[in-house]
Amino acid sequence: MHPLSVRDVASLLMIPVLFYLFLWLWLNSDPDLQPGLFDFEGDDTLGRESQGKAKDSNPDVEELEGELDLLGERGLCPPESFRLDTMETCMPWLGCKDISNEVTVQHMLGQGAVKQVYKATWRGHTVAYSNLTQQTFLQDFLHGVEMLRNMQQTSHAVQLVGSCHTTLLTVYYRLGSAENIETILESEEFSKFNNIRTRLNIALSYLEAINFLHNSPVGTRVMCDSNDLFKTLSQFLITEDLKLVLNDLDALPEVNPEAQLFVKCGTREIVSDFVAPEQLWPFENEPFEDSRMPSYDEKTDIWKIPTVVDYLLGNVDGSDVVRLHLFKVHQQCQNMDPKQRPSAKVLLGEYKRVRNMIFPQ
Repeated sequence: MHPLSVRDVASLLMIPVLFYLFLWLWLNSDPDLQPGLFDFEGDDTLGRESQGKAKDSNPDVEELEGELDLLGERGLCPPESFRLDTMETCMPWLGCKDISNEVTVQHMLGQGAVKQVYKATWRGHTVAYSNLTQQTFLQDFLHGVEMLRNMQQTSHAVQLVGSCHTTLLTVYYRLGSAENIETILESEEFSKFNNIRTRLNIALSYLEAINFLHNSPVGTRVMCDSNDLFKTLSQFLITEDLKLVLNDLDALPEVNPEAQLFVKCGTREIVSDFVAPEQLWPFENEPFEDSRMPSYDEKTDIWKIPTVVDYLLGNVDGSDVVRLHLFKVHQQCQNMDPKQRPSAKVLLGEYKRVRNMIFPQ
């Protein structure tokens, strides 16, 4: 073997130097140009631009990869009819005569500003019986009934059984409102389901409901009765298979940008660290005047989603892993510019991508 020359030695020494130089340049380059290597379980969300950087694209117009897979729709009845779990066939909604003659009211389940809710029976079936609390809120009550009548072709809203003037009959859910979700999951009956898979599916059912409201048969609807976390959760009921369904539809004003139709949730000043910034009085050191309060759109619902989902995920094994995967999209949800927040449809697609990655079918 010939002895190595100085040039040969120098060339060999340059190989590791060039390799480390290339690696250093690669790690400090645009992460979007680094496919594959160091991917976190295939989660491309973690390689996207952060919220604080200027972006040319609007998340509202991002294309979803594939169709959204709906969370199994219940066996829906024809319009203006219902079917309870123990019924074999659908029946027309109950009217005044049916309710008066066949419904027996038992005891009160709860009371809000607009209505009182009672447990009742109809032909041996348990139902929820709601009555208007006071005439001051008559329009709110009637609005809720009208919304419910128009939102029956989905499993994301409580099923209407019947109505008569200021009385409303709906399906009874024994687990109550989503305010109780922690108590339910920690109970002896449901503790075996208190895991991240169940909790992520609960969060998905909540997102499905918001997506439905923003794309409903009666236009884009904003969930106004949601000025704090537990008030928001109280608008939903928990099903036997641990999903959330819309229940309180008394305050769902419509947004239509093309018609310059926007909303303001109430006529009083909102003081809360839960709501979107555009819902707060913007003129410091000046008294609140409803006539000067700017209006807003459905992106107020999007702002609240990370806080609601964080609560629903809880502190079980794996919840922080899901939070990590959702971190970037949740940053987008709370962008100070409402137009830069993702739509419910785009957000739902991202949640399902994360779910399918963590729990492959």
